[in-house]
Parts: sequence; C-alpha cells; structure tokens
Amino acid sequence: MAMGFKESVARLGQSAPSLRMTCAHLSILSDHCKELQGKPFFEPVSVFVINKGEPELLYASAQLLTSWTQHIFASTLCRMRSLEGPIGEHLLAGSTLAALILLRSHFEAASMAAYCLEQLTDASRQKQLSLLSKLIPKTLFGTSLKKHREKESVADLLTLCEGDTIRICSAVASLDKFYFQEAAEGRLAVVYSILCEFAHPNHRGVLDFMQSVRCDDGWLISYMNEEPPNPKMRAHALETLLVSMRCGYAAVEMLRSWRFSQRGEEVDWHGPSESDAEHVWVRFMQREADSGIQ
Repeated sequence: MAMGFKESVARLGQSAPSLRMTCAHLSILSDHCKELQGKPFFEPVSVFVINKGEPELLYASAQLLTSWTQHIFASTLCRMRSLEGPIGEHLLAGSTLAALILLRSHFEAASMAAYCLEQLTDASRQKQLSLLSKLIPKTLFGTSLKKHREKESVADLLTLCEGDTIRICSAVASLDKFYFQEAAEGRLAVVYSILCEFAHPNHRGVLDFMQSVRCDDGWLISYMNEEPPNPKMRAHALETLLVSMRCGYAAVEMLRSWRFSQRGEEVDWHGPSESDAEHVWVRFMQREADSGIQ
C-alpha cells in the first residue's frame, strides 16, 4: 500500500533537522487543501469559430465562465494531488531524479492555475470578455497532438475545437508574479528551468550518477546503477514543492471565488471579496493577513 503524503513528509522532517520547518509547512498545507472539494457543475453548450486553424469562443456567457473556472479548479486539484504522494515517496527513498520529474509537472499545473487567474483578472479590469475567447479553448482543448493533425492516424483522434495549448513560459511568469507579488523578478522561471534539466534528457540531470577519476590525459568515467543521496537537492525539491502547492491551491481557490451573472447579453463580473482573498492569503499562501493582499 502506498505511503500517504503526510507520512512521507513527516519522515523526511525527522530525517534531517534542516528539513523540519519546510515539512511542517507542507503537512499543515496538506490538511488545509483537503478542504478544497469540487462539486458537480453545469456546463452550457458553447459555440466556437475556427480562425486560422484555431478555435475561438463566439461568446462567453456567465454560465460558461463559471463552468470554465470550475474546470480549472477541479482539474488542477486532480493533477496536483495525484503527484504529491509519489513526489514525497521518491524523495524519502532518495530517488531525487524521479521526484524532480514529477515535481515539474506539479509546478506546471500550479502555473496554469496562476495564469488563468491572471488572465481572468486582466479581462475583468479591461471589461473585455473577448480576451478569454482564445484562452478558454486553449486551457480546455489544447493538445500537443495538434501539430500532427495532418497525419491520418492522428486526425481521427482530434476534434475541430482542439488546438494549441498555452505557452508554459507565460504561465510560469504568472506563477512568479502571483507568489512574489510586487517583488517578482523571474526567480521561479529559473526554478522551472532547473526542473527541466531533470525532466529533459539533459546531461546535468544525471550528474549525480556519474563519477570521474582524473588520469593521464583525461578522466576515467563510470556511472552508478543506483542514485546516490543528494541532501541539498532534496531540500530544494521540498522547498519548491511548498511554493508550488501554496500557489496552485491558492490560485484555484481564488478562481473558484469569482462569480458571474447575466444581464441580457452583458456579463457582470464579481471578483473575490476581501474576506475571500484574506482566507486564501493566510490559509494557503501561509502569510500574515496584513502582509500585502493584492
């Protein structure tokens, strides 16, 4: 039977004094995140137009906007929760490479949530519903298979409304702004690049397996079958997981707090209240109530 996330985190905290604070925050956050439960929601029929091969929403009603925020909320929870247990188990077992590959996916899910929240907020401020007409199809129907659409074996798998995905670099930039607020300067983009070193077949990601001995005119190189412990990278992984969980769960809860109402053809936007924002800021971002809610 798989070990639970909290048990893995507790054991990691016991394994090294330097990890105890991070693991304590992760454990508390895990408890708070259990409060987040999706409910069945209504999704209306939507109409798309195909513009240069890409789907665009013809009109986003209040019901459709509500269903979109619920989709992002629920799908992000599914992905992040499914990854957290295995990440904890791999770190506890000393399998840093596997943990970091999974952590990259978790980080991307959190980034997607932060990006959707940012784009929704911007569209509301500008009162431009059309700014979401391309975003919503990309987040719900975007697929990597799109570039293979001309292949007969792939064409049968795709529908007309499936097109490009969002740009993950833009999403990571949104995550950085969401976490650091006015102090954002792209630090999480660097973190993401490091995670990619492990997920991609870049040599940096397997240097822990390699040993070199200097000899005449070069080095004697060998690779181990088992991954050696890397306490420093394990600590960085836990710190990154904490940031990803804080941002991902906070962003989806903020998204879910939006309310939309219909007045004829017009949509009224109702963003999160101050009490909603404070709840998210304190409970999920784990910050003081007066430390800079935006």
